[in-house]
Amino acid sequence: MKRLDKGLLKNLAPYAGLIAITLIFALTTGGRFTQARNLTNIIGQSMVTMIAACGCTFVMAHNNLDFSLGGGCALISAASFLVTRGENLPLTLLMCMVFGVLCSLVTALIHVKGRIPAFMAGMCIMFVGRGVVEGLATNMVMNLPAAATAYANNMVYLAFLVVVFALSVFVFNYTKVGKAQKLIGANPRAAELSGIAVGRYKAIAFAISGLTLGIASFLTMIRIGSVTKTIGSGLETDVLIALTLGGIPLAGGTDTRMRSALIGSLTYYVLGNGLMIWGLDANVISIVKGVIFLATVYVTMERREGSYAL
Repeated sequence: MKRLDKGLLKNLAPYAGLIAITLIFALTTGGRFTQARNLTNIIGQSMVTMIAACGCTFVMAHNNLDFSLGGGCALISAASFLVTRGENLPLTLLMCMVFGVLCSLVTALIHVKGRIPAFMAGMCIMFVGRGVVEGLATNMVMNLPAAATAYANNMVYLAFLVVVFALSVFVFNYTKVGKAQKLIGANPRAAELSGIAVGRYKAIAFAISGLTLGIASFLTMIRIGSVTKTIGSGLETDVLIALTLGGIPLAGGTDTRMRSALIGSLTYYVLGNGLMIWGLDANVISIVKGVIFLATVYVTMERREGSYAL
């Protein structure tokens, strides 16, 4: 009974956190937080992070972190623009997905074949991508045609999110690809001994993360209407914090749930939006987010006792 209660609390905690902060801001902002326009903005801002988080969940499930997302988004966007100039949106989307997979496979190759920690490999891609795009943006203007921004609306974003989330849930919960990630996260040695090709399935996880990152990059491009040197900035931390707030343990394993991508992203953006309406300074908001993130990480580590023992 005690184990059942602990499991129930663990599953309900992300929902309770989201409901709690929503109620707090609804009651303390004089109605500004609950205005339809504000709620629509929160949902719209969170959907790109949700899409990227769906793919990143596969990586976190096998106990890795993908820090390439921000720089990868910039590199994907710039490379796709150079190929299509944004004039053919379906082709631009396709190129974003292709370049997204390629970027993530480079990270996987460095990690698996080079035996370098994935977060370090991802950071290399992040810095390279950011540097390349800053150089390009300094020497050329990468504006999309005005017609492209007509598709930057919440209904289009929602359609992408529904498709990505549905496919992610299916692959993660009902195929060998998803089940292998959780087994590797729970015990990589046991997974290898049971016949799972650990390196191959890690690479597949990164490829899926790259695919969703490509979609998120495309949606970011059409939202801002151009490729700038700051595009995708901070996306890796947004996704990591969102997934952690959504209840994913940093050690991955069988406790990983795809719904964390949605719940955590909403929690993250509701928190930021509410603190901004309160009128807090941007630095103070960062401190509050950091404290909440640290507390969440502590609780998550407690769920997998011994996973991060010193």
